[in-house]
Amino acid sequence: MEEAEALLRSSGLAVELLQLAGGRQVGDLLLLRLATLQLLRLRLSVGVHVRGPKLSGRQIVTLCLDPRLSPPLRAHGHLLPETSLFGLECRGEIHLTTAAASQLAVVLIDRNSFAHWAERLGAAALADEGLAANWVALDPQRFAVLRNSLRCLFATAETHPGALALAGRDRLAEADLMPLLVEALIHGAQLQRSLPRPPARIEIVKLAQRWMAENPQRPITLDALCRQVHAGRRSLIQGFQDHLGMGPMAFLKLQRLHGVRRQLLAADPARARIHQLAMEWGFLNAGHFARDYRLLFGERPSDTLLRPGRSPRELRFRPASRRIAPPPPPDSPASAPIRAGDPVPTGAPPPARKG
Repeated sequence: MEEAEALLRSSGLAVELLQLAGGRQVGDLLLLRLATLQLLRLRLSVGVHVRGPKLSGRQIVTLCLDPRLSPPLRAHGHLLPETSLFGLECRGEIHLTTAAASQLAVVLIDRNSFAHWAERLGAAALADEGLAANWVALDPQRFAVLRNSLRCLFATAETHPGALALAGRDRLAEADLMPLLVEALIHGAQLQRSLPRPPARIEIVKLAQRWMAENPQRPITLDALCRQVHAGRRSLIQGFQDHLGMGPMAFLKLQRLHGVRRQLLAADPARARIHQLAMEWGFLNAGHFARDYRLLFGERPSDTLLRPGRSPRELRFRPASRRIAPPPPPDSPASAPIRAGDPVPTGAPPPARKG
């Protein structure tokens, strides 16, 4: 996940990715630049939770490239329709949960370019006021046209890497894509005339996550966390279960395992002491820590520390598709099923209740 974070940061998205289920993450990230646009395709094999600030001066549009194969996504607690465009509000933060394997396309549009196209297509209010909702749902046909256009661009970049850079073809591709994007946003905004009601307890969950991020190594109990966010145990536990598929203390453990991993990736193998790092993050039992770490990341802490080229600071973006991690061999611990009683979170958020 740390390599994926570094690659996303190269495009300007300073986000944190937390792997939600056990096993080695397998996927890739492809970045295209088309005149005033940046297009990213992110493919992941395990569910993740994504948090971070929005980009100033950019309009973000995100969609699922293969919704039939991906379980529903949650943005700020909302269960998103399959044919939705999301991440649209320019203010605030990114708060996205992918339930399992997913393939996302992210379009980053320069705000001046977005305003130009909105005015050109008769939606000056969209350019001046921006989008009032963080997501809109499209009719299936309009969504399919936009999705297929993005798929073609990514396929061209993979099969003919230099094609879009020849003789201004990037501007031609932008001129083809932008009307589809802006018209889809206009159409979606018309269909969704009122903002959906915020999901129950999502603000409590965000407040707890923010406190965890600001106090990464501070000891905390469930009761103390409830006092920090001024919420009852039941509300806090149910909120995390609804929106992240696990309780708050399980999420805290997962976040701190990622914290240890980031330090191991940046540490000097000759000087780092794994047990000491683990204790600093609140893992007092070395055996339990090693087990939880292996179940979540598919490798031992010592494997992470000794991996060649491990530091995210040493990564450089490549304009072609790049693997995040190789798939584990069939008989490795990472490929073994995780028992329901294991302390590391083992799955994605549960499906939304009907009604």
